[in-house]
Amino acid sequence: MPKPVTLLLIASVFLAGCATPGPTSLYLAGEATQAVQEIALESGQHTEYDGGLQPGDRVIGLGYEFNTDYVWLRLAPGNRLVVIKRHEEEFWYDYTLPDTFMVPADRSADLAVRAFNRMVYAALSGGRVAEITRYGEILGEHPLSESGREIGGLAWDQAGDSLLVLWADGGEVSWYARRDWQLQRTVALHEAVDPFSLAYDSNRSRLYVPLAGREHLGEFDLQGNLIGQLPLPKDVGGIDAGQRSTVRVF
Repeated sequence: MPKPVTLLLIASVFLAGCATPGPTSLYLAGEATQAVQEIALESGQHTEYDGGLQPGDRVIGLGYEFNTDYVWLRLAPGNRLVVIKRHEEEFWYDYTLPDTFMVPADRSADLAVRAFNRMVYAALSGGRVAEITRYGEILGEHPLSESGREIGGLAWDQAGDSLLVLWADGGEVSWYARRDWQLQRTVALHEAVDPFSLAYDSNRSRLYVPLAGREHLGEFDLQGNLIGQLPLPKDVGGIDAGQRSTVRVF
């Protein structure tokens, strides 16, 4: 018979929830598709998920969270946040954010999701990032650029627990510590890019940024070197990377 401590630990796992990471995939969505597209980075397998988006919905930001297997989408003009359960292809949450969250058409509205507590970070104008709970509660805004430097994409380093910011003015990615939002480091990308969204593979330390022309997605190492390319589907408005969950207990 299991000891009381063992039973307590088992019960805690079921109450808190857990997930077993699987292969890493890229997730993409945009204007001309009603589906979220998944590209397995190891096998190259391409899958589409019909999550309930309507023909008029236009994705302008995307974040993936592997614990719950949720794909977070930000829809134009930037003040609507929806969630698709990837493993069930089910439309889950739908939040309307304040009008102040709307962003001009030429600005990034990208998302990043911290897997540990499922907190969502949304790019705002003027180099600001909004912090939002998974229930749609807005906790505040964090100015990352004193000069108002515009954001071109967001991603979360799940291993280093840092927010990654792709800047809109020329191919640099900066890491910010979550606790105090201080700048940790900046990497210059050695290839022309189109900064509207950012993905980061924390498992292999790889950055994914749309290349200039939006026909290919560039894979960069942490020295900013271009080490690979993938075809980028037309009209993609948001990208992210994450280890697909194989087992979930919630």
